[in-house]
Amino acid sequence: MLKDKVIILGVTGGIAAYKACEVVSTLKQLGAEVWVVMTESATKLVTPLTFRTLSTNPVITDLFSNELAGLNVPHIALTEKADLVMVVPATANIIGKAASGIADDPLSTMLLSSKAKKLFAPAMNTRMWNNSVVQENIKKLKDLGVQFIGPVEGNLACGWGMGKMAEPEEIVNRVIEILVPKLDFKGKRVLITAGGTREPLDPVRFIGNRSSGKMGFALAQAARTRGAKVTLISGPTHEPLPLDVELVKVETAAEMKAAVLERFKYADLLVMAAAVADYRPAKASPKKLKKVTERLQLLLERTEDILAAVKRLKTKKQKVVGFALETEDVLAGAAKKLKEKGLDLVVANDPSTFDGDLISGSILSKDGKPEHFSGLGKDQAAGIILDRIKGI
Repeated sequence: MLKDKVIILGVTGGIAAYKACEVVSTLKQLGAEVWVVMTESATKLVTPLTFRTLSTNPVITDLFSNELAGLNVPHIALTEKADLVMVVPATANIIGKAASGIADDPLSTMLLSSKAKKLFAPAMNTRMWNNSVVQENIKKLKDLGVQFIGPVEGNLACGWGMGKMAEPEEIVNRVIEILVPKLDFKGKRVLITAGGTREPLDPVRFIGNRSSGKMGFALAQAARTRGAKVTLISGPTHEPLPLDVELVKVETAAEMKAAVLERFKYADLLVMAAAVADYRPAKASPKKLKKVTERLQLLLERTEDILAAVKRLKTKKQKVVGFALETEDVLAGAAKKLKEKGLDLVVANDPSTFDGDLISGSILSKDGKPEHFSGLGKDQAAGIILDRIKGI
């Protein structure tokens, strides 16, 4: 499957370094040419000989090594022919170096000099992962087109928490998606909504929700990777825009409805992943409301039902997928929405998925049993959802 593909795999000094051995072994079995680059810290955890045996190539720990004498300027010669540069595990240190353009060892030098696609599999202590500097560095790299897989919650060297590296099998599957992408949505026009809406209360306040937009953005990226022409209608979010995706920015439920209905007639598929407000203030104050009384009563009115409007316009050739977020009787609520809104598929989940990188839920269709998934990265879930859409 990966025959003739050249992969540079960087290994850094995280305790998950031993799992990189399985990644290298599997990539070789799939036919890839693998070159392993190790940081000095990584060699304290796994010997270079192990990776040399698995990859059948010299392991790079020093750009001036005699083993690389046959390569003219090794960090250029290798990266020029590489289809992918990946880092397994990716520590906070290497993420910071890559984001800052630092090249002080073989791996960071290759990351800086390579024009190939890049994939990082982070693994670190929970506090390090949650550090705002680390998150800023990750956002910077994502904006530059670097892809990330994981981390997930799990048992770490310091105890349970977020920061466990994605499993080797998942990492290899992502490599396959990157280097041998499915194009089963090629020629399809896909419309996706994401994020929450903001319903103004006055010029400075609004009623909203905690939706981050991550699921919708992951779906947009996955559909584009699989060949679709994607339009993404999004409420306010800080997520980086996927490459080659048209973005339409909205704020309110009314704006989202107008944007969806304007474009739905041209779409083959609509995925309503947005968390659209059900109610809005009946009247927004033109001036900032002052704190002058002990209590403030708000009169709310229903917002427009976007899926109900879509149902009236839908043709037999179009597919519509919805999301059902419930706090109780999740499957029953999702099944009801599937029927009442005339959906082809519905994804059921609960509020724990808000503003996080992982999602658990169920996929329901009119003709099949619910398909459950748990603790998946939202990019992984996006692939599963698109697979199910292709099957209906």
